[in-house]
Amino acid sequence: WPTDADAFRARCAEAKPRLGLLAQEISRLVGQILGEWHAVQKKLPAFKSHAAAVQDIEKQISRLIGKRFIAATPFERLQHFPRYLKAVSMRLDKLKADPARDARLMAEYAPLWTNYERRALLLAKQGVSHPQVEQFRWMLEELRVQLFAQELRTPAPVSVKRLQKMWEGL
Repeated sequence: WPTDADAFRARCAEAKPRLGLLAQEISRLVGQILGEWHAVQKKLPAFKSHAAAVQDIEKQISRLIGKRFIAATPFERLQHFPRYLKAVSMRLDKLKADPARDARLMAEYAPLWTNYERRALLLAKQGVSHPQVEQFRWMLEELRVQLFAQELRTPAPVSVKRLQKMWEGL
């Protein structure tokens, strides 16, 4: 970090040429995210007969793509959004073929999400942030990819058992 005004001005001058490239990269990424989001939104109405899965997907998407998701999400996490949304689309494709599979996988996932949600609400009420709980939240998104669209792969190994152990450690 700069320690005085001169160091700050020097850092600003160093960063200025990269600013345009960063803006282009963020714009490209957001375009990709919104393209995947739009594809999912077009698919969802055809699945009204699978109310539980559609409700879960809508909640997931609303958590990911909120009003200020670009500013509120760290860039390293934002980079994974296209894969998360692609996994939702693949989940819908697989839902047609085997709704029982989707329900079984959701039953495995749900207790982990409930634990996270309770803890996150408690921490929010206390005005405290907990990096490990935040990391767990993103691991839950990776678990969704692993469960519903395994062929998209996750950056690190993730499973229900691993996340249960991780949660116990919290």
